[in-house]
Formats: sequence, structure tokens, C-alpha cells
Amino acid sequence: MLKKVLDSKVNIVDNVKDWEDAIRTAAQPLIADMSITNNYIEAMINNVKKFGTYIVVAPKVAMPHSRPEDGVNKNCLALLKINEGVFFGDETDEEEKVYFIFVLGAVDNESHIETLTQLMDVIDDEDKIEAMVKAESVDEIMELI
Repeated sequence: MLKKVLDSKVNIVDNVKDWEDAIRTAAQPLIADMSITNNYIEAMINNVKKFGTYIVVAPKVAMPHSRPEDGVNKNCLALLKINEGVFFGDETDEEEKVYFIFVLGAVDNESHIETLTQLMDVIDDEDKIEAMVKAESVDEIMELI
């Protein structure tokens, strides 16, 4: 199911300007198919400014999100791989670099739980994340997922 949800919503870039640019870039497939609005992107960025880097959910992985009423039109998920990584916190610690941005949008508090559970199985698998860091194509990433 996770592959189906992510279909055509995975992108790879070499670098981004900063963490805000990472969130905006990662969300573009969801804007393109009208799953979310631009307001949702701004809400995700404001959440990080307000609450800190809580969206870094595992080593190398961030999952920005916000409330359904901030602009989610349908349950959705997109993934951006940043080859050079981006810092959300301490810019002197290479261990803090994030390589994967999973943008999650949910229309309510329950309907996305199955997708989230499957996603956490991927995120919690350190070997899989390391293999995804080395992956050079969207197809390779999708195989690992």
C-alpha cells in the first residue's frame, strides 16, 4: 500500500537551500495533484519555527505535517531525497543531517494511520534507510520501500 500512496510522488535532488526549501520542494507533488494547498506548506514550516525540530523522527528522516484544516484536500504522502542532506538543527553535527523528507497530509486524525504505520516500519529500519541514502534513482528507492 505504501508504494501505491507514494507512486509518482518521489523526487531526488542534489541539494536544497535550507530546511524550509526542503519542505517546499518535498511538497510540490502534493500541490501539483491538489492533495494539499500552499497554506499547508506554510503551516508545516511555521510548526517547525514554533515547536522546533520535532519533525526529525529518526536519524536522516524528517516528516513535516500539520493539521487537516490547514489545507489538506485528501490523504497523501510524498518523499524527497536530498543527496547532500539538509540540517534542521545543529549544523556542525553531520549525524544531524536529514536526507529524506516525507510530507504527510491527512484529512482527519484516523484515516492515515495505516499508511503511517507502514511508513514507520521503513523509517525504523536503519539498514533500509542506509540503503536508501545510497540509492541513485526513484526506482531503487521504491524497491527498498
